[in-house]
Amino acid sequence: VLPKILSQTAPAFCMGSCSFVVEKSKESTARVVVWREIGVQRSYTMESTLCGCDQGKYKGLQIGTRELEEMGAKFCVALLRLKRMASPLEYNLPSGLLDIENELIESSCKVT
Repeated sequence: VLPKILSQTAPAFCMGSCSFVVEKSKESTARVVVWREIGVQRSYTMESTLCGCDQGKYKGLQIGTRELEEMGAKFCVALLRLKRMASPLEYNLPSGLLDIENELIESSCKVT
């Protein structure tokens, strides 16, 4: 669910580049160990590139500090949306208030 939310929220995130297969070479990685031994259902690894993007609004550009900060902000927004989906009754607020909150979240994610 989190990767899907990120693909809708973050322009630098590419769902098509995601892999959810546990390969033999990844057996000892933290995300696999946390999933298997501790039972954490949503254990992910997010990777970045030093070679530049090949999709979206950043296609053909190098990734810099600004883009990484934007991705971090969008990641936080995605976590908030995931929490809302998991516990909708906690967020039973008037729609106008949610619209204002969403505008604040979106404007705070614009890195200048």
